[in-house]
Amino acid sequence: MNNAFVGGFTIALIAVMVFLLIRLWAKDKLERWGYELTRETHSHLRETHLKLDSIKYQQERLLSKLERLEDTTNTQTSTLNDLRSRLSQPKSAV
Repeated sequence: MNNAFVGGFTIALIAVMVFLLIRLWAKDKLERWGYELTRETHSHLRETHLKLDSIKYQQERLLSKLERLEDTTNTQTSTLNDLRSRLSQPKSAV
């Protein structure tokens, strides 16, 4: 009976050790997976941030060009209106 008890205790001890080793292995795998996922996410966020900065820069350039075009158009429209008003005035006799 003493041998059966020692044998059962040994088997239980081995089972607990195997369980703890599997748990340790799973924990390590999950930590590595979490680290890789965090690194990938950070990389994707950095790429997205760079793309958004590029888009913002292009948008600012286009807005600047549009404002210059609008200023040029306003100047040309003003000049055209001045010419039109001069042409519509009756000529005075010299």
